[in-house]
Parts: sequence; structure tokens; C-alpha cells
Amino acid sequence: MERQKDRADVVIVGSGYGGSIAALRLAEAGVDAVLLERGRRWPVDDAGDTFATQTEPDGRAAWLSETSPLTEAKLDVYTGVLEFVEGSGMNVLAGTGVGGASLATNGTMCEPSAELFRQTLGDVLDHREMTERWYPQARELIGCAPIPDDIYHSEFYRSARSFADQLDKANIPWAKVDLAVDWDVVRDEMAGTRVRSQIDGLNVFGVNSGAQRSLDRTILARAEATGHIDVRPLSVVTAVEPIDGGDGSSGYHVEYETIDERGEVLARHRITTTRLILSAGTLGTNRLLLRAKQSGALPALHDALGTRVGNSEVITARTGMAENNPRQGGPAAIFAQDWKENPLGPVSLLNFPWPDAPEAEGWTTTIGAVPAPALGTFRYDADKDDVVLHWPADDPALAKAQSAITHTLDRLNEANPGSRTAFSRIGTTGGNVVGGVPLGTVTDDAGRVRGYRGLYVVDGSLLPGTGVPPALTVAAVAARVTSLLVEDLDPSN
Repeated sequence: MERQKDRADVVIVGSGYGGSIAALRLAEAGVDAVLLERGRRWPVDDAGDTFATQTEPDGRAAWLSETSPLTEAKLDVYTGVLEFVEGSGMNVLAGTGVGGASLATNGTMCEPSAELFRQTLGDVLDHREMTERWYPQARELIGCAPIPDDIYHSEFYRSARSFADQLDKANIPWAKVDLAVDWDVVRDEMAGTRVRSQIDGLNVFGVNSGAQRSLDRTILARAEATGHIDVRPLSVVTAVEPIDGGDGSSGYHVEYETIDERGEVLARHRITTTRLILSAGTLGTNRLLLRAKQSGALPALHDALGTRVGNSEVITARTGMAENNPRQGGPAAIFAQDWKENPLGPVSLLNFPWPDAPEAEGWTTTIGAVPAPALGTFRYDADKDDVVLHWPADDPALAKAQSAITHTLDRLNEANPGSRTAFSRIGTTGGNVVGGVPLGTVTDDAGRVRGYRGLYVVDGSLLPGTGVPPALTVAAVAARVTSLLVEDLDPSN
């Protein structure tokens, strides 16, 4: 296969929150950049059938795999929206596609309290600076907002109101969470002029109505409109190395393959760049850096690489609320904040629709987070030429976190007679896994990789956890890191 060569001032790997925000800020500064994304584009049109759904899954649900933990169906092999990687003690789900995980996510934008922030992130970042500047900037960029009253009080969101009522009876504080949702499109769904997606909770594999404010339609679209950002879908980065084996002073070679929608390699490429931004997500960035360290391409990477991997994700289900129909109303709208009254630790829960739940049994399903310690480690497996997440599922510290969840659910059940817990655990298949490239250790506090000039990390791999679903914090940290990166590129500095 012919190897095609190319050059760029800046190369960005990945189009999730970090990559998209980096692309926009670079474009606004007049900097040209190439963005390599392994997944395909997912344009939403009036046909309303761009994505697979939970009720009709197919190959669009998974990245080049016949199986997915989110469905029992056998799938055709396709470049779908979610990659599943089996680990030791925990498996990992990672978003694929232009827009990254924002395509297939609940879109909840939660800001941790000051105590949760310090508990999970320590003092590497200043909480006041983040709260006053970067969290608001992230919200503005994403365009998120809580559920409007007219939608909240509609029949379609009865499950959200039911969950809020249950929390009130248990004296557990809650709020309407910011969501990356276009509420006008949800109104169209309710009126029957768009395909039913969010109102039926059909959002796990993408939102066919276009109600999701995914990055390909918002932040990244703004970046592309400037003409400065060249997005190359179906471009799988396989290796990175400094030119002449140095410290990056002369730039980097990036090896990548272009593939078709069935995963067949069409061509192999090498692109050379002065500055390289890794924003391939927790799984992708750890994969590239650990592979480069193992091969000797980046031997000076800090020994903490791959460590401090966290998963605070909690999945629960309760039954016994006859008035509740979980398929009515999605995505999550109610954010339970049991942060102060729980003696075993803070617990966050978001109502989460489950389209297949038996309506007659009154199911309430939630997804949320606890500040579980970042005990996971990514390790390079030479036989697989890939990373494997090692997670100590039996560690006593995780049992303590699970006890905090149980305490919250017990209080909910006691306050709501007839309800009972059917399921509760810290997830063993994590869609919110973060860490492996600890900010302030493997990188400095601006995401610059120690030991290598012009190499940056801008994604969730920088964070050991957040204590709440991490998307907003990932975006806020990306906004901060990217602002410093743009300063680095200013020749006057």
C-alpha cells in the first residue's frame, strides 16, 4: 500500500470535547490544523434513521464488533458509535465518530461541589478559577440548559417528575441538570413532527431526531466553518513518534490508516507536525502513549502513565412505583445530590430512561456517580498490541463507595412505601472511565506532556475522576488547557 505523506502545523487526534474545543480555539486564533478522527460522520436528516436504537440495534451500535454489552443482538461489523474493550475487573466503552462520545451520551453536564472537586482532583487545579471562568465557558460552548417547564410538566416526562417527588419525600436535594439538548427539537418530537427519540429514551446509540447538541453539530461545526480545520474521518492513528527520536523539538510523525465503513484499510499515511494534541479520549490517548512508551518512540514518558484511572459510574434500578413509566421522558433531567446527609460519602443520581423496563412494575432506573478512588491502571499488552484496564473490583475502598449508594437507595425506599432496590452497583462496564495521564504528573497543569515539547493531552485521560458524571469537567478543563495552548502558539510570547 502506498504511504501518503503530509505536513500540518498542528495535528489533533480525536474529536471529543477536548479535540473539538481545541479545534475551535485554534481556528479562532487563525491556526490551521488537521483533525484525525477514527470514526465516521453521522449526519442527522429528516429521515430520522441515522443511528441504531435500543429497540432495533444493528452494526451502527458498535465499533467493528459483532457484539456489544448494551444489546444481546448479534451485530454486523461496522464503524459504529461505541467501542467495547474487555478489561480485567472492568470493561471500557469509548465513543467513536465525528463528535466522539457526545454522539451517544446522555448529555448531562454536572458541576461538582467544591468538596467533591477537591476530593477527586486535589489541588492541581484551582476550584475558584474553574468555577468562575472555565465551567461557565464550557456551558456556553456546549449550549446546555435544564429542561424547560413546559416539557417537564408534559406527559412525556412523567418519570422525571416522579423521581423528583421520590427525592422530596426522602429529603434528598435535587436540581434540574444542564443537558446538551435542543429543547425546540424535543418539542417537535412531542408534536409528532420529528421522529420520537428523546421522549422515548432512545439515545444510547445516538439521537435520530437531532435533539442532541453533539459536537459535530455545535463546537466542531463552528471550527470547521472557519476554514482552518481539516477534519479527516475514518482515520485511525496507530503510532506517534518524535522526529529523529528527539524530545519533540523538531516535531512529530503521526502514522494513521484510512479505513472504509467496514474497517478495511484503504491506505496508510504519515503526517508530520510541529505540535501534536492527543484528545482521543481516555482509552485512545492511553493506547497511543503506552504503545509509544513500550516501543521506545516516547521512552521519557513519566512512569505514572496509565495510572490513576477512575470510574465513578453508578447504575441502579428500583421497582414498586406504579405511577411511573420510565420510557416516558429522556434523557435524564433530575440530578439528585445526596452530598451532605449521607454519612458514608456523597452520591449523585440521575433518572435514566429504560425503554424495555416493564411498565406495570413501576421501574425507576438511575445512572450517577460516587467519588470512588482512582485505583485502575492501563497496561500495555504486547500480544494484543493494545492496552488493558486492570480494575481491583474487590478493593475495600470500592465496597465503601457501594455502601454509600445503598444508603441513598435505602432512604429513598423508606420514604416511598412499596419501592425496593432491584439492582445497584458501581459499573463494571464503564462509559465514564477517566484518567491514566494524570494532570500535573505525566503532564504539567496545562496538559503539556513532560519531557516532550509540542505534545499536549486535552481530554478525560487527564482526570482521575470528578465525583459526578465527567463531561462538563472534561470540557471545562479542555477550555482551560486549550487557552494556554493557544498562548504557546502565539509567536509574541
